[in-house]
Amino acid sequence: MIQKARPRTPPSCSYAHLPKAVFDSNLNDVVRRITLDRPESLAPLPQQSHNASSPVSILPPEILAEIFLYCLPKDRFPVPSCTQAPLLLSHISHQWRDLALSIPDLWAALHINYKDPEEDIPATELWLSRSGNRPLTLSVAVDFNEQPQQGILDALCKHSSRWRHIRFDFRHLLCPPMYNLDLAQDNVPQLATFEFHARDISNTNFSQITHLLSSASELREVTWVDDLADTDTLLELPLDRLSSLSLAMEHGTLDYLQLLNRCSNLEHIRITRPLANLQGSGNLNRPPIYLSKLTSLKISYDLTGILDHLILPALRDVRIYTENDKQVPSTHQSSSHGHHSSSASISLSSTSPTSPTAEGWNPSALLSLIDRSACAITSLSVSPTMTEGTLLVCLRRMSDSLERLYVDNIVLGDVLVGSLTCSQHDGASEVLCPKLSELDLNTRVLSTQGALATMVASRICVSQDPRSDLEPCVGLRRIRIVDGHKDLERLKDLALLSRTGAGGLVVDVIPRKPVVQHTRNYFFRRKLCASR
Repeated sequence: MIQKARPRTPPSCSYAHLPKAVFDSNLNDVVRRITLDRPESLAPLPQQSHNASSPVSILPPEILAEIFLYCLPKDRFPVPSCTQAPLLLSHISHQWRDLALSIPDLWAALHINYKDPEEDIPATELWLSRSGNRPLTLSVAVDFNEQPQQGILDALCKHSSRWRHIRFDFRHLLCPPMYNLDLAQDNVPQLATFEFHARDISNTNFSQITHLLSSASELREVTWVDDLADTDTLLELPLDRLSSLSLAMEHGTLDYLQLLNRCSNLEHIRITRPLANLQGSGNLNRPPIYLSKLTSLKISYDLTGILDHLILPALRDVRIYTENDKQVPSTHQSSSHGHHSSSASISLSSTSPTSPTAEGWNPSALLSLIDRSACAITSLSVSPTMTEGTLLVCLRRMSDSLERLYVDNIVLGDVLVGSLTCSQHDGASEVLCPKLSELDLNTRVLSTQGALATMVASRICVSQDPRSDLEPCVGLRRIRIVDGHKDLERLKDLALLSRTGAGGLVVDVIPRKPVVQHTRNYFFRRKLCASR
């Protein structure tokens, strides 16, 4: 049975660069190996007979077209490949080729790693010509090398009226303005999501981007990745229209409060470095910024000083992460970057005076924000250095509402495990986090053997005493634990036993992290551009 695919949403790392494989693949190889518009240049395609033994050969075109759509890569910006749809589908038989070329939705998404104008531009134009009038999801990576590369941009801008999700990755533009987006200016009525990844680009080469986005009336999500922070450039974005903003910088400082003060409709935000400029622009004396719609806040934990200046009554999900974290937990991808849910996400990272102490990270700014905002946190994800006792302080503050807990890089023991264990003599109000349904422990759990399994068993077996007025604990439905834990086998047995009832337990095993040894030559310091 074919299940309909869920709508694609941006990944928890949408502000990060695409994998290396994306930049190593490009349309050049595809054009060399496959001449899409001249099938006679290929080896003869097999004729498909209605008497063929394969059941798929007698499917009506309408059904086959639906199957083709399910074959598309899951990547938002797929790299053309002769081993994947849609190119693969067009080289099975003449019938399949004709059908594939007649389905515009197969050709409405594309990533171009631009290198050769003589091959990449015609291939791009051909691909887009097959997309009909469908909204487009496009990504282009261009290394300008201080030279004009206007041809590929014009090929894309000709279709700007159909742009829906766009990603530009521009590098090496330290020169005066070297490109324009004139063909797209004031002609992007459907543009909803924009990602810009900039490296070694001077300030003068940003104006074309910010000017274009200002004319995008439907723009709601912006991801801006840059190697040097620039508050003035970011203030040129249509911040008041955005519901989602992701900022990733490597160096410098930003006045985040000045930006947030413009984001009246913001629902989701992710901030990763650089350090905040909380001393300027009268930030210390200004009243707190009230963001009534903000339901997802992600920020490295060295920036927690920002939280003292915010009121976030809709906040639900909190993630506190370190600079070394590479991925958002899978559940956060569905609720955060699949962050178009009703919940909210906070992520926090490291290195300022508000961060680590001898005892580890101090969560006082976060806890004060929760009290000041009167928000109910439903999801907590933490990974900075902190003690088990500090984590318990956070959990007690969020106990009544917390449903999902993710812990990474924090050593846990009997104190936390015991606090989460329900007993027959405990009322639900006395048990820590009675609504907890998902527990992710990507860390060392040094509890007494059997204690973790006992805790899990207590949370999947607790039932309400009919004589009690207290609500029962919500059953634990999922736990993730590092491979090799001494209670792992018993947890698997509990999962098997719980499947006889509704909402059974799922146990996921996290592979152990490999030990990586770096030589001294591995480390280097990148030289910044003096012009910025």
